[in-house]
Amino acid sequence: MSSRSLRYAISAVIAAAPMVVSAQESTSLEEVIVTAQRRAESLQTTPVSVTAITAEALADRQIGNVIDIAVQVPNLRIEPVTGLSNAARVFLRGVGEDQSTPTTDSAIGLYIDGVYYPRTLGALFDLSDIERVEVLRGPQGTLYGRNTSGGAIRIITKDPGEAMAGSVDFTAGNYDRRQVRATIGGPLGDTLKGSLSLLGNQRDGTSKNTTLGKDVNAREVESARGKLVWSPTDTLEFKLAGDWTEDSGDSGVGTSAFSGYPADLFVTAANADPSGYLRTRGVALTATWEFGGAYTLTSITAWRDLQNTGTLDNDAEARTILHFFFDAEQDQLSQEFTLQADWGRTKAILGAYWFTEDNLYESINYSSSRTNPNAAITATRGITTQDTESYALFGQVSFAVTDALTLTAGGRYTWDDKDFSDRYPTLNRLFEVDKEWTAFTPRLAVDYKATDDLFFFASWSKGYKAGGFNRSTTAITALTPYDQEDVETLEGGVKAEFLDGRLRTNLTLFHNDYTDLQLSAFDPATNVSRRFNAAAATTKGVELELTAIVVEGLRVYGTYGYLDAQYDEFFDRVGGVLTDVSYLDLKGAPEQSYAFGFSWDLPLPIPGLLRLNGDLSHRTRMENNVANTPIIATPPVTLVNASLVWTSEDERWTASIAGKNLGDEHYLGAGLYIGGLTTVLYPADPLTYTASVGFKF
Repeated sequence: MSSRSLRYAISAVIAAAPMVVSAQESTSLEEVIVTAQRRAESLQTTPVSVTAITAEALADRQIGNVIDIAVQVPNLRIEPVTGLSNAARVFLRGVGEDQSTPTTDSAIGLYIDGVYYPRTLGALFDLSDIERVEVLRGPQGTLYGRNTSGGAIRIITKDPGEAMAGSVDFTAGNYDRRQVRATIGGPLGDTLKGSLSLLGNQRDGTSKNTTLGKDVNAREVESARGKLVWSPTDTLEFKLAGDWTEDSGDSGVGTSAFSGYPADLFVTAANADPSGYLRTRGVALTATWEFGGAYTLTSITAWRDLQNTGTLDNDAEARTILHFFFDAEQDQLSQEFTLQADWGRTKAILGAYWFTEDNLYESINYSSSRTNPNAAITATRGITTQDTESYALFGQVSFAVTDALTLTAGGRYTWDDKDFSDRYPTLNRLFEVDKEWTAFTPRLAVDYKATDDLFFFASWSKGYKAGGFNRSTTAITALTPYDQEDVETLEGGVKAEFLDGRLRTNLTLFHNDYTDLQLSAFDPATNVSRRFNAAAATTKGVELELTAIVVEGLRVYGTYGYLDAQYDEFFDRVGGVLTDVSYLDLKGAPEQSYAFGFSWDLPLPIPGLLRLNGDLSHRTRMENNVANTPIIATPPVTLVNASLVWTSEDERWTASIAGKNLGDEHYLGAGLYIGGLTTVLYPADPLTYTASVGFKF
């Protein structure tokens, strides 16, 4: 079926939903429980803009990696950072971060089981044994803190069950894809449960390298996650979780576009060895104590570290013009305490948070002359360290004025301190600087439950992204920090269910006012181009999510995001002259994006259940750099995915065939442009298909 035909088919199904969903044999949509406000509550009565993706939806929609989450969430974009296949470039509602050095922080917080992941390095990983994913849109500065000015992505892994159970599945596909996943878990005693999940995922390269004579952009990932849950009493629980991931796949290899757009995005002449290595690991202890009939005390103690090395061929040509080697080491330790109280009409949470992080980033920048092929290659070595300490106190109180009307107020005070050192031995230069930042991020909200099926909410909140430093061989750039980025947000929405719970629609409108936006541009205060607080911007838009049971066995869903993202103030140097460039579009901010999908249990007279899943997604043009350079912009793209899954009658066996990007669209995942020096395009995945078999025991 062509992408156009599938688009029409899905659109017709959704258009018909209100008309046929009233069939008596249909069942209601299940209730989705989320913890977006640090307590368990129904998605439909949570006064926050949140998308929740359950474990079943993750499987049906082929969401196997963090990057796959984006298409399910209005106004969310997730792509790899240029040259780094395992580093995440995340933008939500038009604001995000696309630099991977330890001196820059993301605007979208990533949390795994309540533990904060601060680095973009290693943030694109495979998902295994996941209970659900929650994406909180808009500033989350009160309950989640710093570097969540655009939102937060929360991934919650599965706990071991009450009975011993396990599963194993094998997947094979084109590009010699091989994957195996295995999980086992259950009781280990009267008060102790445990689980273990393992994953191995390999794939050959999707791009042909004419210089090295081999395929590149290969993947090879191995990971393990273990969890122990000890419940000595009915009110006391200790949860110890550990994880380890090793990624030996290639660094991202692009195709040169310096001489014009290439004839084939999947053919490159890059001459650097793309071998890369990433290892992440961590341990977290979560203790929960319920006491007094109304109180819950929670402690989360966590340690993590990562090591990442690789060479980035930033010219993608047959000779060395601009290469970059890096060796990154990071470790972190965090402690959070929260006390929750439930006094009937009043619900409250108080918390304290401490976070420390050490980064060591060694690099060698190799450069040569573009115009003189015989020029010598120079190597500039840099050694950067950055140590961060962060403390916060926070709280939020909700008071039910009536059974229908609830008022909420909260706030967080954050202290950040960063100690930065930048050394260049070959140039005999050393720059050291330290700076502190503080921020108060409040939130006020109101919600009204008009009926059991109709819920309104509105909120005003602030968010905060910490300031930082520039890695540079120039003293004025390295010694001049940039300050924090702030956002003030108004949003309101309605969550509704119709037709006896068979149609669910959630609608949000938002307005974000960003001040001191952190960008790389010409800074008139220091007379150099550097990262600084260059701009102010406004982003506003609409987000719609729809889920419906059309008839028994047929479920459809849809999302739509509209984004109006504009600079209010932005000056940069153009042709040597400081110019008002506020007419430019924000990068990572397509004006429109939508997705439609379905899951259909086919009514066929065969043993077991045969389910057909399909989805279509589209987004409009998206800029990939501040200057809006046309050649590296991502044009409008439409993608189609589908899968056919058979499950045995006893639900122990599964078999499936699946495909992604069925139209084989060749489009950009990222782009690098340095005027007069290099232009590199990094392709997203082409058409891929797989076959899988699984067994549960």
